[in-house]
Amino acid sequence: LSLKSPRSNSTMDGISEADLQKIAQLALEERSNSVTSALNSGRMGEALQESLRKPPYGIRDEKVKADSTELVASVLLAIKPAEIEKHLSTLSDVQLDTLMKYIYRGLATYENSNAYLIWHEKTLAKAGLGSIVRAMAEKKSVLDTAGVAEE
Repeated sequence: LSLKSPRSNSTMDGISEADLQKIAQLALEERSNSVTSALNSGRMGEALQESLRKPPYGIRDEKVKADSTELVASVLLAIKPAEIEKHLSTLSDVQLDTLMKYIYRGLATYENSNAYLIWHEKTLAKAGLGSIVRAMAEKKSVLDTAGVAEE
């Protein structure tokens, strides 16, 4: 199933790719402000949930995806390892799958690998093996541009 119309540069919903990128950038800015506020106030659970809201799916802009990954990473690094399970217990299955996608993207950077591995272990324990399969197989991804079909 293609996200783009074969005759134009618009998605099936009639939104151009450029507009999707603008929307993703605005969503990232909104999330960044909310996450920063929550982190500064010590509301780690809220920061985690907010960082996972509106992921940049269906766009090619790697900068937005990288910035979104950095935002999630800032939250993961701020949460103490002893508190990870408590915060994971508040996430929905969809949020856990989104988190797993960000964990894999973060691991690919080779930065903060120990933290990502701890989060991976605890997310896997909470979400199960299906979360890994969905993170790797779904076309909607923050991992790369493979989620954007070409025609």
